[in-house]
Amino acid sequence: MIQLKNINWFYGVLVLLMVALPFSEALISIFGVLLFLISFWYRSRISLANRFKQNKPLLLFSTIYLVYIIGTLFSTDFKWALYDLQKNIPYLIIPLAFIIAGPIKLKQLIKLLKLFVISVSVSALITIIDFYLQDEISVLKAQEFGFIHHIRFSFQVVFSLVISSVLLFQNWLKTKVVLKIATLSLLLFLFLFLIWHQSFTGLLTFIGTATVGLFLLITRIKSKVGRTLAWFTMAFIILAPASYLYYAIDRFYTVDLVVDAELDKQTAQGNPYYHDWNNQQLENGHYVGLYWNETEMQKAWNKRANLKYNEIDKHGYQVKYTLVRYLTSKDLRKDAAGVSQLTKEDIQYIEAGISNHLLAKKGLSLYPRIYTSIWELDTYFKSGYANHQSLSQRIEYTKAALTIIQDHFWFGVGTGNWKSAYDEAYVRNKAQMDPDRFADAHNQYLNYMVKFGLIGLLWILFAICYPVVRTQSYLKPIFFLFLIGMFIANFGDSNFETHVGSSFFVLFYCLFVTSDESVESLPDI
Repeated sequence: MIQLKNINWFYGVLVLLMVALPFSEALISIFGVLLFLISFWYRSRISLANRFKQNKPLLLFSTIYLVYIIGTLFSTDFKWALYDLQKNIPYLIIPLAFIIAGPIKLKQLIKLLKLFVISVSVSALITIIDFYLQDEISVLKAQEFGFIHHIRFSFQVVFSLVISSVLLFQNWLKTKVVLKIATLSLLLFLFLFLIWHQSFTGLLTFIGTATVGLFLLITRIKSKVGRTLAWFTMAFIILAPASYLYYAIDRFYTVDLVVDAELDKQTAQGNPYYHDWNNQQLENGHYVGLYWNETEMQKAWNKRANLKYNEIDKHGYQVKYTLVRYLTSKDLRKDAAGVSQLTKEDIQYIEAGISNHLLAKKGLSLYPRIYTSIWELDTYFKSGYANHQSLSQRIEYTKAALTIIQDHFWFGVGTGNWKSAYDEAYVRNKAQMDPDRFADAHNQYLNYMVKFGLIGLLWILFAICYPVVRTQSYLKPIFFLFLIGMFIANFGDSNFETHVGSSFFVLFYCLFVTSDESVESLPDI
């Protein structure tokens, strides 16, 4: 019979965390606290004082939380200060848990990594099944499915790709053919899921991480043919997305050649058209402002649709705005004749908030997401309007952050004060957004600058990088690519200041920095 004292409870909680990471923020919190508490029971026989002396690098890493504590001294909004302290608690309790309990073995680390990949894969599979079991119309809605925020989950998918690729490469010669096929199939599935889930931040993180990974691989390849193939693959990973983006932009701005004198003046019913040349918005290269007769359009729509012309759809927009864009996307006129040419499916799409017939796709396609992003930026640069537009709002978020940083360059505004500072910056910048759309910069480095200034940012970067250099953990290829991925990802969101994001980062950081054996580097081939 197994005695309780012989069970490695610390490792057991790590197993639970690997399973929880892609599934539940609540379980991540519970198991994170449990990891800290169990570390005291499972601590090594070495005194705590000696444990802290032996783990100075990790102790330094935990001072990131100290920066937040110091920042509260300058806070005038303790509600948001406590919010910051609460969601960033992983920077304190997880490093302390590893310092107190001691490192885990290499075999245990490998098992944890494999379990994490399995958990992420299962979560991805359930997400896809759930999406197609629902009555969704567009793949753009895929981001709304899943157990955790789609951006955070995309990083977990990218890291799973890194883990699987490196472990397969390291063990290629001694891996059975069946296992090779299974691993390659899993890699393909995760890559396709990343595309299907429509996270640009995740995809850019993958491209950057894969490029660095291939470069590292090239340095280990002795075969000239192998190096050539690796260079070709790396070039493809960079050029293929760039070429597709160029195609999408070129397609968007391939517009109708229109001469005012040649435009029809009347509808088929003999009513006058209104042509608004001030409206330069485009849908699939067609001008939204041309060929309007709103009276005809409204009357024809209300005869066919359940959701009437001036009513609000589930996304908070009046149907008429979606209808106008949808008609334009199909090169139909905004009159009775145009509405009559809509199919029953078109009516359903418009009522569901689909503004362009190209967006009504449920398959594996990035074009709807790219098109939407181009449209948002086109609208923003023409009108300054950013409301409910992801990329446009990010521009305003960045502007607001830079406005704050100009006034608080060295030490920032302090923990908790960021909320009021951002609100004031949006008003000062005259941002065309509703107050409920105000948010912090979707850029971790700018957010650190806003809260703690340049001094705080530099200390946090030092606290992250020094332990990696001191322990030479950067020699572990999985961990090195993990750091590269997070470095890139933080330009697209404040991942280290979300509970799931910080727990994910801190947990794997501590696992690799404290592992008492080195995860072997890439072999020469």
